[in-house]
Amino acid sequence: MNHLPLLTEDEARYIISVIPLQDTVSYFKHNPKQFAQIRPGFRATTISKVDASKLLFSYRRRKFVSSFIEKHISKWLSQIQEQITKCMDDGDSKDIALIHTLPFSFFADNVGLYFKLVNDEYSEEYIALMSAIVKNIKEVAKEQEELKEKIKALESQSNKLQEELETKNDEWSRNNDRFSDKLLEMDTLKEKVSILEKLQTTSFKDKEEIEKLKIEKKELHGKLDRLLTEITEIKNNSRLLEEQIRDELEKKQKRLDEVQSSASSRKCPRDIDEFKEYLGYNLTNIGVPNDAEYFPLLISYLSKILFRGAPIVVNHAIGINLIKCTANTLIGESTVKTLSYSQDITIEKIREFLLSSDRVVCLDNFIGNYNETELIPLLERNSDKIVFLTVIYDRTLRYLSQEFLRYCYYFNANRIGMLSIESELTEDPSTIVEHSYRPQSTQGENRFRNIFREILRELSYPQSIIEHKCESIANEQDLCQSLAFDILPYCIDVLQMKPYNTSERLLKYAGNDGRCPQRNLLVRWFAQ
Repeated sequence: MNHLPLLTEDEARYIISVIPLQDTVSYFKHNPKQFAQIRPGFRATTISKVDASKLLFSYRRRKFVSSFIEKHISKWLSQIQEQITKCMDDGDSKDIALIHTLPFSFFADNVGLYFKLVNDEYSEEYIALMSAIVKNIKEVAKEQEELKEKIKALESQSNKLQEELETKNDEWSRNNDRFSDKLLEMDTLKEKVSILEKLQTTSFKDKEEIEKLKIEKKELHGKLDRLLTEITEIKNNSRLLEEQIRDELEKKQKRLDEVQSSASSRKCPRDIDEFKEYLGYNLTNIGVPNDAEYFPLLISYLSKILFRGAPIVVNHAIGINLIKCTANTLIGESTVKTLSYSQDITIEKIREFLLSSDRVVCLDNFIGNYNETELIPLLERNSDKIVFLTVIYDRTLRYLSQEFLRYCYYFNANRIGMLSIESELTEDPSTIVEHSYRPQSTQGENRFRNIFREILRELSYPQSIIEHKCESIANEQDLCQSLAFDILPYCIDVLQMKPYNTSERLLKYAGNDGRCPQRNLLVRWFAQ
């Protein structure tokens, strides 16, 4: 099949730009006569990537050039199809097979062109979504390769430091041997001095001998002083070596800690139902009624956002009880480490706090006070932590860009009175076994996601935030709990707007006559 006639000029340029230079040079070398016709007076081996691309594009309609380009297109499409077939044979759906294949193909930066060439008809939204996913996976793969190189370099540095440490230990051992030898020599000299002193008293009559002995004694004392000086220097050198070794070990440990921090992964309970059950016991223990209409939604929503690797923004009063219950359920400890904002806080202090903390931590009063563009990347590198960002006033979030919501989860349970009252937690602690995992986005559209998208659009959410939040809506329960604990309280408590007066789609779905199973709860909480 001839593909070039189907391509626009930009698409042809893209195909030509990703053909490896060595393939082009090799083809020109094996076809010198045809090459001389399009590039007279030049050797194929001296051609640059830019010139090669210009030549292929300018003469793409000549059979000599078009057959070369067509051969590459056919080979790439064949390789992609083989890999997709292999993935589907292993149990992947076609969408998953495409995601596993396209990021590592020559069409990674132009997914739409691939679908055009294979004549697969997809919507523009699907192609745009697939392009974004492929780009993200390609970037993640590149970051992983860079991280592996960094780890490899650090391991090399570690080995070098270990060798230096062994060298320093050998030097220290030799100095210690010299020190021992000097001590023995000093003891010998002391014995000689003692003998000379005895001879001085017993040989008083022989003045000449006495004078000689005095001179020898003086020389021996001088030598003894020099030996003492040498011993002092050896001790000082040993102390400096010990300090140097200790400093090197501390630097090595710090590098390893940073690498471990950057490579942290998300974790979640192996048995999420077990976590939900024990979390329910803890919430009931502080006074939240387990027969309340909202109770299943509350448990489900918390179990969903706690293990997504993103910080959770919550009101300070609610957060105190929520953090206790979460920690007591998950790690068997109701008290967690808290770092409160102060004017002298630094990014290094925050990093050290996170590295030294357990699974659940709290950063108090940072929102609105600390630069979130520094804070968010640090929290992303500590995605193995459950981080609560507590705010004194919900309206504080109004002064931040709504883009901030792409990097965290907003949780608002201000309508549940018992969560706002600090209570003593007496529930027996529990420890839930966890494992590393990667959150999976919901594939394809569904009617609840479409309802959610229409409501957010009418509430004036930015399109990027709308699509980000819609990714988590797989069923009607997801829709209801997101409305109850995120979207509607955010509109009222942060934006100071009435969502039922603003969104006709919300009124139709969750109003008094709507089909939402939680309409009575939502109307009672947010339509007054």
